[in-house]
Amino acid sequence: MKKQLFLHTNLSKKVFLFAMLLLICGCTKPKSTNAENPVLTVSVSTPKLQDISNVVHANGSIKAWRETVISAEVGGLDISEVNVDVGDKVKKGQVLAKLNAAELNADLLNQLANLSEAKANLEQAQTEARQSTLLEKAGAVSAQDLLSYKTKAKTAQAKLEAAQAQLKLQQIKLSYTEIKAPDDGVISSRTATTGSIIQNGSELFRMIKAGRLEWQAEINSSDMSKIKVGQHASITDNTGNIINGSVSRIAPDLNQSTLNGLIYVDIPPNPELRLGMYLSGEINVGATSSMTIPSSAVINRDGYNYIMRLNKNNRVNKIKIQLSDYMNNAAIVESGIKFSDRIVTLGSGFLNDGDLVRVVQDKSK
Repeated sequence: MKKQLFLHTNLSKKVFLFAMLLLICGCTKPKSTNAENPVLTVSVSTPKLQDISNVVHANGSIKAWRETVISAEVGGLDISEVNVDVGDKVKKGQVLAKLNAAELNADLLNQLANLSEAKANLEQAQTEARQSTLLEKAGAVSAQDLLSYKTKAKTAQAKLEAAQAQLKLQQIKLSYTEIKAPDDGVISSRTATTGSIIQNGSELFRMIKAGRLEWQAEINSSDMSKIKVGQHASITDNTGNIINGSVSRIAPDLNQSTLNGLIYVDIPPNPELRLGMYLSGEINVGATSSMTIPSSAVINRDGYNYIMRLNKNNRVNKIKIQLSDYMNNAAIVESGIKFSDRIVTLGSGFLNDGDLVRVVQDKSK
């Protein structure tokens, strides 16, 4: 009996202890070992307000500012001498070429002889007219004869003046045998060849006045209203160097084929530039204040632009934005974000919407 009682008591204690153990285990919650870790360590900043230079892009050719055609002013003569070639700098009045003047010199001598004869005839006619006047007073010459002598004197005077005019014309023709530069400049074209016979009006040379060049650029019709005389232009040459200039003229009408406008940009002398070079450039049409963000913050996906905006809980949201342009290392924002937004500037391309991040550099504060 005592043995049975002992076994029952011992079993009750074990059941009690097991129940207490279950109760303790049931009331104790295990600690989680799966705490979320940041996906990436990032830098953030806020958008900035920045003055942006607005530019209009253009392409065009290098042309002569003023190109003068130098032609022969007398014909039927051969070229005896050519003194300049393409690229030569010349001064106003410098002799560029000479024509064979032998025939004109002979004509000049003939005109001088004609002039001398006309002078002698005039002197004789005037003497006879004076004598006839005296004789007419003495009644030795009739009034009709006197009129005849005076008319002869006037005719001789007219012939003298005609001879003088012919001599002057011959001297002018002779001066045309020296082809001279009408102004300072640079020879851009030469067709004159020694020995060739030229005609009156034949082109012999072309000269860039003062050696001055200009950039003639085509502008899209939608941008023409932005262009003003005096605006600064930057032209990039074939070696990547920047040439500074300014808008000097604006064509009043559009090209009917391309519907583009034409502007003329003055540029300083540059030995590297050649006529006909086709170069690109841009015209500064003013400045505006715009929102900018680092270009490294922009994500381009499926043809759209996005940024990752940081929330207070250090999670990011993908936000679609509209950009107008890029400038150096900045993107110009039209819409989509506010100046107070904190955006991921580095590493945003590796993030997804809702990711948890760790911030190591916060330039927004």
